[in-house]
Amino acid sequence: MGRDVILYPKKATRDELKKYLEGLGFEKSRHLWNWPKGTLNYSWFDYEDYKSIDGVSADIYPVSGEELNITGNEWALHVRNLYSASWHDVKMLNDVLKGARKLFGGTIQGDFGTNRYAPLWEDDSTPISRGMSAIYRHVKQEISAIKFALSDPSMKLQKPVDGKIDDFIKFTESMDPSRVLYNGLVPFAVSMFEYFFSQAFQILIKYDPVALEKRNTHRQKLDFETLLEVEKKETTVESIIARNYTFQNLNQLNRAYKDWLDIDVRKLLYKKKKIGNSVTFLENRISDIIQYRHGIVHHFAIDRSLTKDGYIHMLEAVEKSIGEFISFAEKKYMFKVEEH
Repeated sequence: MGRDVILYPKKATRDELKKYLEGLGFEKSRHLWNWPKGTLNYSWFDYEDYKSIDGVSADIYPVSGEELNITGNEWALHVRNLYSASWHDVKMLNDVLKGARKLFGGTIQGDFGTNRYAPLWEDDSTPISRGMSAIYRHVKQEISAIKFALSDPSMKLQKPVDGKIDDFIKFTESMDPSRVLYNGLVPFAVSMFEYFFSQAFQILIKYDPVALEKRNTHRQKLDFETLLEVEKKETTVESIIARNYTFQNLNQLNRAYKDWLDIDVRKLLYKKKKIGNSVTFLENRISDIIQYRHGIVHHFAIDRSLTKDGYIHMLEAVEKSIGEFISFAEKKYMFKVEEH
């Protein structure tokens, strides 16, 4: 579902529409829709200050049939984005239509009626709120995806009527091939934790007043290759600073946040939470999961007692840890995470 609007220009060639879009920063892209032969597909995304969520897609296509009767022009401009798009994305969608109509005339038709644009709302977002919302949504979507895709045990054993499971059944269940796969997914759970806290760190040190002050006095030696990456915009200052820390290590992660943001992450995670059927400190649970991942990756230590529920509990620990940090950040930086 999204916003779909079409401008039928009064007078415009495909090349004129092409030049117009490229002048606005649109880049050629591929499209999954089966567009008519001769269609040009474009997309736009604003990476500055995390302004875009969905961006804008624009398609210059040849009209036929009843569409030709609207203005008589052979080419039309279709623009679209999803309902999850940011205020900046929707504004750009409107700006594309307004600018094109001013240049080429014509009629607008779409979701909002004839010659009407997409409604805008009052935007009180900030770079921090947009950046944190984007990374939070992304991680939650990936965790939900792995939960949905997680396979059930391959072996279906008949449980005893009295509910007691003897050693033979436990041993048999441990031979289930699915348990090997559950072990293989443990690094994914840790990578989600690492990814979120690494990305959140880079977002915050770009805008947080404490971090900005420290950047003025920060000294760090850089090799020529890194300087070239910055020049080519292949990396950022924030990414370079983040490289000094390992976010799969709670001590290093905590040091990064304390060094640059005066935030004690371990203290935030030192809270008891119910995970599965047990209540435990988040900090301890995350430490155990990181060590678990270390054993699998570096020692190939397959734990055949790890069940599907056990793995889901790992994901829950990661989710709740991220949730605790988000709640703290919302209060500290006075924003509310946008969930779509």
